[in-house]
Amino acid sequence: MKIALGQIDMVWEEKEQSFQKAEQMIKEAAKKRADVILFPEMAFTGFSMNIEKIAEPEQDSLTRQQMERFARQYHVAIGYGWAAQGKKADQKAKNCFTLLDKEGKDLAQYTKIHPFSYGKEDQYYQKGKEIVTVPFLGRTIGLFICYDLRFPEVFSIAAKKADIMFVIAEWPASRRDHWKTLLRARAIETQSYVVGVNCTGTHDGLEYSGDSMAVDAIGNVLGCLEEKEGVLICDLDDKAWILREKFQTAKDRQEDFYTKHYEFATQES
Repeated sequence: MKIALGQIDMVWEEKEQSFQKAEQMIKEAAKKRADVILFPEMAFTGFSMNIEKIAEPEQDSLTRQQMERFARQYHVAIGYGWAAQGKKADQKAKNCFTLLDKEGKDLAQYTKIHPFSYGKEDQYYQKGKEIVTVPFLGRTIGLFICYDLRFPEVFSIAAKKADIMFVIAEWPASRRDHWKTLLRARAIETQSYVVGVNCTGTHDGLEYSGDSMAVDAIGNVLGCLEEKEGVLICDLDDKAWILREKFQTAKDRQEDFYTKHYEFATQES
């Protein structure tokens, strides 16, 4: 599978201008025969809490319409982050990751399970309630967003079905070492390919270094793009399941033990 990572320097809270940048990246990905191009969390607005301005109707999204058109026009699947309005006027928004096939049809949509409370995201965005995996080109993909990366449990659950994890993010440069380390850690512990795409530039006063990268199932970095806007192309082979069969760390997990002691520790606290 050939994956393009669209490390975009989006225009803050301005979708239309960001779409223009994204289209050039999609063209490049299509020219290089990528199967899919991924864009960061809230890819065309930035990680904004201004939901009145950036959030879109879940069933009638301008971003969805635009990405559908690009997918059909350039014959490439597209994954992107965006903000969806709550179903009710007083309901929090959703931080979403949508994956479209090359015909622009929905393959999957994931809502971020772990809003970033340190950045007050939880005050504006609701928690997702479902781990999402989806078949794609003979593989199975798990979808995650940014802060999810710090919670290995959800990756281990996804790895029961998935052999590739897509992580879209807006991860600040001040914690870039964490980003790189955690991407490799999630790959090693789940024996999965992990693909992380981040933005670059300065947005709402924060610096972003990019560091979009793909990691194989034993933790080798297959490619990384640092500190500039651009498209990184990475090829993923299909050896994760072979590795899992040979080196069966998942089989040695003691999930009943973990659950029992986690519940005990929670009660004690």
